[in-house]
Amino acid sequence: MTEVKTAVKISVAQAPELEKALKSVLETEEKEIVVNMEDTIYMSSVGLRVFASIQKKINASGKTMVLKNVRPQMKEIFEVTGFVGVLSFE
Repeated sequence: MTEVKTAVKISVAQAPELEKALKSVLETEEKEIVVNMEDTIYMSSVGLRVFASIQKKINASGKTMVLKNVRPQMKEIFEVTGFVGVLSFE
């Protein structure tokens, strides 16, 4: 299991770094990625795009990704946009 910690904000400025970190884990033999979102208080649509893109790659690879410590306001964004049925949460 490899953990990736997200920034306080996931927007245009931070999304490339998050995507790079997640892609680098995908290139390893690691089967499970845990995304620790405990510090994240804001996420733009760019952040959602990163998660959608990475989840698609994860599904194709047979690996898993779990988002943990998701704050209620962030979980609401995932719910409203329909990502709750696509992503896994702990």
